[in-house]
Amino acid sequence: MAIYHTRVKTFGRAQGHASTAAAAYRAGLLIVDTRTGAKHDYRRRGGVVETRCVVPDHAPDWSLDPTLLWPAAENAERRKDATVAREFEIALPHELDDAQRSELTAQIARSLVERYGFAVMASIHEPQTADGLNYHAHLLATTRRIGPDGLAAKTRELDGGPSGRGEVEWIRSMVATVINEKLAAAGIDCRVDHRSLKEQGQAALDNGDLAGAIALSRQPTQHMGKNATALHRRGAECERTQANLRIRSENEQGFEAALRELGVPATLATQEDAFSGAQWSEDENDEPRTGFRLPEALTAGDPNSHIRFYPTHTPALGTAAGRSDHMPADATRQVLSDATSLWGEGFFKTISLSFKATSTLLRHQADRLANYLHSALFRADARNFLDLIRQVKRDALRFQRRLRAEERASHALAQAELSLERFDSEYPQPGQLSRQEWSRRRARRLRAVQVCQDTFRRAREATGPAAQESYDRKALASGEALESWSSRMLERYPVDADREEKRHPDAPMTAPASQGAASLQTSKSRPRPCAG
Repeated sequence: MAIYHTRVKTFGRAQGHASTAAAAYRAGLLIVDTRTGAKHDYRRRGGVVETRCVVPDHAPDWSLDPTLLWPAAENAERRKDATVAREFEIALPHELDDAQRSELTAQIARSLVERYGFAVMASIHEPQTADGLNYHAHLLATTRRIGPDGLAAKTRELDGGPSGRGEVEWIRSMVATVINEKLAAAGIDCRVDHRSLKEQGQAALDNGDLAGAIALSRQPTQHMGKNATALHRRGAECERTQANLRIRSENEQGFEAALRELGVPATLATQEDAFSGAQWSEDENDEPRTGFRLPEALTAGDPNSHIRFYPTHTPALGTAAGRSDHMPADATRQVLSDATSLWGEGFFKTISLSFKATSTLLRHQADRLANYLHSALFRADARNFLDLIRQVKRDALRFQRRLRAEERASHALAQAELSLERFDSEYPQPGQLSRQEWSRRRARRLRAVQVCQDTFRRAREATGPAAQESYDRKALASGEALESWSSRMLERYPVDADREEKRHPDAPMTAPASQGAASLQTSKSRPRPCAG
């Protein structure tokens, strides 16, 4: 399901930003800021698929090289509070392949360059998460137009006010148009819409599409941001996550209330049926989970008669707020599908435990769904089951995370020592610097070395034999808790397949009929060409 997301933001010196640092990070390059002498080295970062520069036809050749373009952009700005770069962050459809996403990004960049006359560095980033869906592009643009003689006048039309808002709306519309053209050319039956949910719902009403209007009457969820997303991936809850849970709950209640006002009940549709109708544009944080089908009385003659909806999610185990025994039925299917996906990653193999009950429970989850889906107790137990699997994963991979932390600490220490060594070689004595300035700069580098040494020492201690034994004990305890819970669920919710399992213990694991288990995605390292 292609999701629309376009965000425009600026980088300014007043906030401590530098266009050279932003460009180096997004492209995975080493860029030296000739104005300050700072070196921004992100050559070791992963996830960058490709980087290209797009400039007007009459621009000089050096503008196609990011290592030359962005230092020039920094030197062109004289004010201490100058805006040094502008970024257009765009979500790319995961349904397209790499070549199609590359052409899509290039076309958007060309449209921006043709309209504003600035230089753009477009970097495509691939997903760094297991779902493999978050392809996106960072289009970093100079704040000045570029001509045969280099950077020239500022692009004031994008600075704000009514003109700026109009330009942002044009950009959002252009991005949606280009994405839809590429999806159509690839034969993919889904579309994105840059308009707000309110505007889309009103348009659906104007066209007599009652089903679409009800589907679009939900509140948009809030943008998570990198910090909230990182907390969520670790299983922690934050204010933004709780707000989105509340919004989804209110959306569900509003959907049911709308149907009651119309005097007709909603019937659950299967995942396959729900996705076969119109593809609605979603907020960037909404993940399609399930669908509701409107009764024929409301959708007669309407080919787009399926409504997409989003069930609530309960917090992780150990956080009681928001816990509900009335979780929607399709949400329970998704819970067990998520459990199957996690289990398929194989992290439990590092624990000295057979996990027989857990494997049996997952192997025959489709039968339990058929028999116990409408039981509130089963739905609550399924949610706890998923929470326990997540805890096992966290504990089982804790030592590997500590090893990676040690590697990062070692690299940081090497960089800090190298910085001190370079300073001592370049400035063995105060020389052209005053003694006070020389002492201040050297003390700062020396302090960085000391901090990195302390961090590396703690990271090394966290991977020692005693620490590893502690991690193993925690992982084993989590695994035993999961097995105990799985055994309890096997007793509470028996199915005929359990008896068959005893006779054929090696039968393949099955996922719910309406939601297949997601496959584990791995990041790949790709070259990052820089072309015109």
